[in-house]
Amino acid sequence: DNIPFHTIIWPSMLLGYGGLNLPYDVPANEYMNLADQKVSTSRNWAVWLPDYLDRYEPDPLRYVLTANMPETSDSQFTWLDFVRRNNNELVATYGNLANRVLSMVQRNFEGRVPTPGDLDAEDQALLDQARTHLNDTAAELEACRFRPALQSAMSLAQAANRYLDAQAPWRAVREDVRDAATTLWVALSVINCLKTMFAPFLPFSSQDLHAMLGLPGNVEDDGWAWTSDAIKPGASLPQPTPLFTKLDESIVEEETARLGN
Repeated sequence: DNIPFHTIIWPSMLLGYGGLNLPYDVPANEYMNLADQKVSTSRNWAVWLPDYLDRYEPDPLRYVLTANMPETSDSQFTWLDFVRRNNNELVATYGNLANRVLSMVQRNFEGRVPTPGDLDAEDQALLDQARTHLNDTAAELEACRFRPALQSAMSLAQAANRYLDAQAPWRAVREDVRDAATTLWVALSVINCLKTMFAPFLPFSSQDLHAMLGLPGNVEDDGWAWTSDAIKPGASLPQPTPLFTKLDESIVEEETARLGN
């Protein structure tokens, strides 16, 4: 609805006034529906933000709305998709990665960033992937393609989980402590990169993770900068807490029943 105004009417007004910058890039989306129907505030077919925030954290909603953003065609929000994406992607993939790495550091290295040994091909490959995904996400954000930007970040989280499963530091710590230390240091470095990549979408949990990585200040202070050696060996880390909370699917029926009432 706003495309004609922002691309024709408003620029014409600016031209008529004179001396003002014209909009040169007007990103626009299609429509996001709600449970197969158009959003209607008059019919209460809507998710009201104050009500939502009374019951849930803000980041999961930000994540799901971005993951379903109608950038190329109409999309829809459903409470079932909200719960499943929260549980399968935020909790089981990204949150689980951060929690198990930070917990292993607490348990096996007295809560201090372990000192890595020499990096092998798998270690370096994941760090290289992190750099590539960081650059890809930046390019997508610059082009206002938020959905693929988010997908790029989650893809790196999935790669980091596969790396962790293959390296199995929980076994290595009993046989070769230096090997486990290297794996966990690499994982911490990649998690620090993920924190930056997810920050535009998940600002609250990104700030929480920033603190759990023992870093001072605010997550946005470093901008889009990331180096693999930003996590310093020997640095003390606080006790980790889960980034996200698993939701029971029973809320799907409860929240859907609120629509239209």
